[in-house]
Amino acid sequence: MAKPDAVLTLLLSKPELALLKKLDFPCSEPVLATAQLTEQGYELTGSWNDFDSLVGWVAGEANHTRSARKADLLNDIADQLECELSRGR
Repeated sequence: MAKPDAVLTLLLSKPELALLKKLDFPCSEPVLATAQLTEQGYELTGSWNDFDSLVGWVAGEANHTRSARKADLLNDIADQLECELSRGR
C-alpha cells in the first residue's frame, strides 16, 4: 500500500529534465514545478501518486518513440521513477 503522505524525490540530468518539459505530459506539471538544481543534477519531488502517473506516460512514450537517444533517456527516467515508487511503498 502506498504511503499517501510520502514525498518522493527524483534526480534528473539536464537533458532528462528538458525532455520531460518538452513532452509536457498532462500529469507532469506539478512534479516539474518542483525542479531544484543541486550539485548532482535537478531534484524533483512529488507524491507517490504524482510519480505513479508520470511513470506510465514516460514508459508509454519510451515504447513508441523511434529515436534511440530519446528512448534511452525515457527508459532511464522510468527506471528511476519505478525505483522511487518501490521505496515509497
